[in-house]
Amino acid sequence: MQNIKYDIIIIGAGLGGLVTAALLSKEGKKVLVLEKNKQIGGALQSFGIDKKLFESAVHYLGSLNNGETLYKLYDYLGILKDLKLKRLDIDCYDEIILNNKSFKLAQGHDRFAETLSQYFPNEFKGIHKYLNEVKNVCSHFPLYNMRIGSAEEKQQVIGKGFHALISQFTHNDELIQVLGGNNLLYAGNQQQTPFYLHALIQNSYIESSWKFEEGSAQLAILLKDVIQQHGGDVFRNQEVKLIKEENGIIQYVETTEGVQFIADAYISNMHPDLTYQMLDSNLIRPVTRKRISATPLTKSSFMVNISLKENQIKYRNHNIYFHKSEDVWLDLKRQVVDDPLSFGIFFYQDKKNPIYASAISILCYNDFDAYQQWEKSMHTTTYSENRDELYQTYKLNLMNYCIDAVTEIIPNLKQSIVKMDACTPLTYRDYLNTPKGSLYGFQTNVDDLANTTYSTQTKIPNLYFTGQNINLHGVLGVSITALLTAADFVGLPYLVDKINLHATKK
Repeated sequence: MQNIKYDIIIIGAGLGGLVTAALLSKEGKKVLVLEKNKQIGGALQSFGIDKKLFESAVHYLGSLNNGETLYKLYDYLGILKDLKLKRLDIDCYDEIILNNKSFKLAQGHDRFAETLSQYFPNEFKGIHKYLNEVKNVCSHFPLYNMRIGSAEEKQQVIGKGFHALISQFTHNDELIQVLGGNNLLYAGNQQQTPFYLHALIQNSYIESSWKFEEGSAQLAILLKDVIQQHGGDVFRNQEVKLIKEENGIIQYVETTEGVQFIADAYISNMHPDLTYQMLDSNLIRPVTRKRISATPLTKSSFMVNISLKENQIKYRNHNIYFHKSEDVWLDLKRQVVDDPLSFGIFFYQDKKNPIYASAISILCYNDFDAYQQWEKSMHTTTYSENRDELYQTYKLNLMNYCIDAVTEIIPNLKQSIVKMDACTPLTYRDYLNTPKGSLYGFQTNVDDLANTTYSTQTKIPNLYFTGQNINLHGVLGVSITALLTAADFVGLPYLVDKINLHATKK
């Protein structure tokens, strides 16, 4: 057993765990973060192919303009000044390609409405009604706006699904499809996804959209530095296998190496189901464990990462969501998707010749069920287990399918490839520690919110949650949830006031 006793131990060095730890460290708490992998960051991990840097998951983020929520939080933590960011094009952060037509989504609410109205001149009122409702919904989420409020505020706006509400503003199906065209951001189901989830995520990018110039891993490293500067520790290659409860509270956590770490309180940045699987306690009832285990997950994904020949494909300072089907939600309705119809395309800029792209990533939905025969295998930098030739063939076929599809809008893609590889649902499961490689954890269902949303607090008084499965996913959502978890220890009004006071002094 370690001789050092900590105030708080956090399991998992993903974004949620790191932001929570950074906030608590600044408050004088002795914090330890335990990460099972060699690289910290979770979805913030970056990796190389052909000496090109690729993102594992986070290709862009929103709400980082001066005075916006994420700006305030990261500036308070002291990391904003060191983040190397590039703003996406003001007139187009996302390009939606549908029915061989291109539609641009612009930054700024007025510009967003003006740009979209050029494609749909008869829907001017409907577009403005949609945007007004987006802003109205967002205003009912206090922490999203870095203020204190009540739970009753949210209750006023969370009860309607995406399609049910948006149909009140327009009956133009093509416009509805365009507004849902970047649903890869939230694995949106047309009927089940709450409108508030769409609104919070879409609005953050409308406010301002950015990408990391030198990889999202820099965010994880800067947060680690904050933790260490305030006396905390971040230990890598420390996989927790047991969370031990006795006498009504967690006593210690134990790693696969048999090392025990003790603290006054514990926070899990893992999926609640994985957390409870390693929890030795009768305080969490079997019915609760069973319910959490059975809660539907968002789909997983497949991502092709391509290193390009020099000066071949023009760099685009925006993202593309390309749909081969007229229904942008079709891939979410099908069971096993071997022939995806929707693709997110993300460009990496060539530093030597900035008008060209050095690399491209292609993202699509993919089902974990298609990989059941390799389910028991594990492959990370720590646990290197090669998968068989059949797996490699399956992966290659899907890579080629994605490239063939995207060639429709990037004609010279095939002949521009130098090297490529792919991340499968197994990759995401292994590296990000998400059940079945789920993109965003639990699938929020507007008809069953009580059983698809979870609190930061558990039935065990010194065990807490943070991360994408609690509250909201994405960089902004996870960071806000981290603030909520940290506030369980120091008080929410106190913490929000400190962040806002820091912002007013700038």
